[in-house]
Amino acid sequence: MRLVTAEEMRQADTAAINDYGIPSAILMENAGLAVVNEVRNLLSTLDGKKAVIFCGGGNNGGDGLVVARHLHNAGCEVRLYFLADPDIFRGDALLNWQILKNMGVNGYWLTEGSRLNIARMALWSSDIVIDAIFGTGLRDEISGTVLSVINIINESRTPVIACDIPSGLSSVTGMPLGAAVEAASTVTFGFCKLGLIMPEAKPYVGKLIVADISLPSQVEENLGSRRELLDAEFCQRWLTIRNRKSHKGDFGHVLEIAGSPNLPGAAILSATGVMKTGAGLLTAAIPSSCRTAFTSRLPESMLMSLPENSNGLLSATATEDITQFDADCYLIGPGMGRNEDTITLLRSLLKNLNKPTVLDADGLFAVCGSLHLLKSFKAPLVITPHPGEMANLLGISAAEVQEDRIDTACKFAAEYNVIVVLKGAGTVIATPEGRLFINNTGNPGMATAGSGDVLSGMIASLLAQGLPPAAAAACAVWLHGRAGDIAATASSEAGITASDIAANIPLAYAEVI
Repeated sequence: MRLVTAEEMRQADTAAINDYGIPSAILMENAGLAVVNEVRNLLSTLDGKKAVIFCGGGNNGGDGLVVARHLHNAGCEVRLYFLADPDIFRGDALLNWQILKNMGVNGYWLTEGSRLNIARMALWSSDIVIDAIFGTGLRDEISGTVLSVINIINESRTPVIACDIPSGLSSVTGMPLGAAVEAASTVTFGFCKLGLIMPEAKPYVGKLIVADISLPSQVEENLGSRRELLDAEFCQRWLTIRNRKSHKGDFGHVLEIAGSPNLPGAAILSATGVMKTGAGLLTAAIPSSCRTAFTSRLPESMLMSLPENSNGLLSATATEDITQFDADCYLIGPGMGRNEDTITLLRSLLKNLNKPTVLDADGLFAVCGSLHLLKSFKAPLVITPHPGEMANLLGISAAEVQEDRIDTACKFAAEYNVIVVLKGAGTVIATPEGRLFINNTGNPGMATAGSGDVLSGMIASLLAQGLPPAAAAACAVWLHGRAGDIAATASSEAGITASDIAANIPLAYAEVI
């Protein structure tokens, strides 16, 4: 699903109007009708129902006026309130206001005091509220009468349908600008706005509907946006049913370099992610201390013997053995430890490997202060930091990373020529070419030890199977989140373990093939 900024949406509207001759009034009409359809879905019938509609002075208010006309015609009692003097309406909004007045539908300009109290009482006896106060262009903090109206809307607990975006919500960050309407449904027009799918926006957006307002398909094709919301349809483009004559050699060979005496589970979980996502072969280059536990959990795997140091960690002298191994993808880092010897090994591998590679956990720690190793890597490289690891790479705080996850991931991907999978709520995948994917599967129960190890194995598995790096990372992230959702449904979010996520990968996979 395409994700756009307010400016990109404005450009799309302009192109539809100027290049294809679609009257702007038709776009507004289609937007209003999409909201009316959602009112019908929520109320079943319109005849005899009561609706309160709050309109601002711009085109978002015009959308609300279209809704008012159709609800009135369907037998719904419409109570219309303006947050600006209706005399300021221009263009299509003015046209729709004139039509309503000709039909005998009146509206009231809200000011602090008695009229605000009248609107509050109207909310108590209404079946639905239409929020058409502000659209995607809002930049300033909410204040004054508008703040009071948003508060009384939220306090009423009457179901709200937001036109395009809940009023008060930033269309870029998904954060409320002081306050925002808490909608039961948001009907956004044309394309999905970036802010609507941010984790912070969920309490305000409710059910998200992207409404077709008759923009020509060429408008989307010519749109500059390279952002996409991951969904099942995206995964279906890349994950296909297997040929009945296939054999294990057709689905790739992953070499995992991972594990240490104190962290054998990280190697096990990431390897489970590899196998559950369908790789044909897995070889584990792990310390001897991990082997019994590893093979008891994954008897399907093969083991590679490598030199170890006195601490039982993989030795830096293992570089040549690893680089000569004929794998389709390398998975490096989970649970390897942070000994000087392992850091030397990891840095040496980044200088010498020439196959697609996933770098996670202790592998990311090893390149802190040596980011040039990422830029000079000879093959596609996917890194999978959580916010703390991203902060360590950049020498900033995790809070600073979280303040603008998208910008952080995009800049890092471009500068160091890597695919960044910045984990967390709304995992972000950024590519060096400027593509951006945002995920909305998953739940808070997945914030558990080992969850990221499973994901790194899943990405490596799809890389080994031949998916392009960006598609492998994006599909793995969506499947990982969906597997976590399936696990939560089976028990509860609070009790999910990384092993539960891994166990449900095949069920998530089955939903998209």
